[in-house]
Amino acid sequence: MCGTQPSAQTLPFTGSPLRALLLGAAMSLVLAAPASAAVDCALGSKAAPAELIPACSAIIDQAANPASGRAGALLVRADANARTSGGLTQALRDIDRAIALDGRNAKAWRLRGDLLREAGGDLNRAAADLGKAIELDPQDAESYELRGVVYTNQRRLDRALADYDQAIKLKPDYAQAWSDRGVTYYLGGDNEKAIRDLCEALRLDPNRPRSYTNRGAAYKKLGQLDKSVADDGEAIRLDPKVPEYYDNRGLSLAAMGEYDKAIADYDRALRLAPKPNFFTNRGDSYHLKGELGAALSDYDAALKLDPNFAQTYNNRAVLYKKMGERRKALADYETALKLDPGNDNAAAGRRTMIAEIAKFGAEPLRPLAANSGSGPSFDCATARREVEKVICADPQLGVLDRQIAETYERLLKATKGRPASDLRKTQRDFLTTRNASFGRPGYDLRRVMQERLQRLNGMES
Repeated sequence: MCGTQPSAQTLPFTGSPLRALLLGAAMSLVLAAPASAAVDCALGSKAAPAELIPACSAIIDQAANPASGRAGALLVRADANARTSGGLTQALRDIDRAIALDGRNAKAWRLRGDLLREAGGDLNRAAADLGKAIELDPQDAESYELRGVVYTNQRRLDRALADYDQAIKLKPDYAQAWSDRGVTYYLGGDNEKAIRDLCEALRLDPNRPRSYTNRGAAYKKLGQLDKSVADDGEAIRLDPKVPEYYDNRGLSLAAMGEYDKAIADYDRALRLAPKPNFFTNRGDSYHLKGELGAALSDYDAALKLDPNFAQTYNNRAVLYKKMGERRKALADYETALKLDPGNDNAAAGRRTMIAEIAKFGAEPLRPLAANSGSGPSFDCATARREVEKVICADPQLGVLDRQIAETYERLLKATKGRPASDLRKTQRDFLTTRNASFGRPGYDLRRVMQERLQRLNGMES
């Protein structure tokens, strides 16, 4: 056991789908081919599919060859086809032919069950095929492991655990079975057992990036965020081309309040794959960091990619509420509930917005009017730009805006001639750049405003 500690609550940010957690076991069938073949028609051959397919076809097309030999060649060709783009349909046809020739071939049933699972289609049929493989060869650990993956994908977790148990009993050093059983414990909420199994999987095979990121997910559930970050870092080191590893580490960093580091990881994930959950997760970090415009841009980008992503509507509603946009917040909460009726956060948010609209109306909040002496330098009632609405919604930004405006006016009154013209130009440039840059990834409005105030204060002193 790697060690655990009590669970800690974290914000309900969007996570990665099950497909990112589960990785099916690799096939290890080996079939013989005639010595005269240019390339051995054998599973496990290092020959490219383009070489294996014709070599196996030469055996398959000879009707005089024994049925068992042709069936074996069909399985090798099926495996080769499955490794080519768009070859899955032909692979399944080959396996169907192999089973028709030799219905007692356990490997054929196992391979077809695994390919059906991989295709994500009829999982009941996949489980049935793997069950037939087990019936024909009850000592085959891999068939139990693969059927366990099918059951896990169906959320039939108890049946999945029973299959992984049997696979490990038959083959105690089966790292894939330990890893997938750990994932199943994680999905069932038993994170301590998940970590135990994933530790064993990594002891047996320390070069398994998915086992690291899966263990990191379990550590995160237990509040051990430093270990979660370390495990995702190891996954990235082993395979830096998988975007989910960066996204997973970003989620843990965000839970630690390390928003800039989290955003950097989401940036890397998005460069590898522009997925809606990556945009939503980065938007959450911008949101918590106070960069509301950048957060809004990311939520919009996520919904452009997936208009049915309920969690993004919920999170954007929270942002609209903070910005005082009650009508927009209510609309997003209602959309989130239509897409996900069981979303308790959206339901609570909707009730709050209905109550606020009944009490205050649907117009945006105007807590920081220009004549209040403590708000921004402009009237929030007439604000149209997104950046101005964000300044109105954030008391600290409102104070910064007023300080910039007042310091600029004092300087302007004390300056004559060319220096005054130059001062006006720098202020116009500051506002133009602010308005154009706000909302872009990485733009920090608070920092830019603080730097402008410091520059003006330096000129005044």
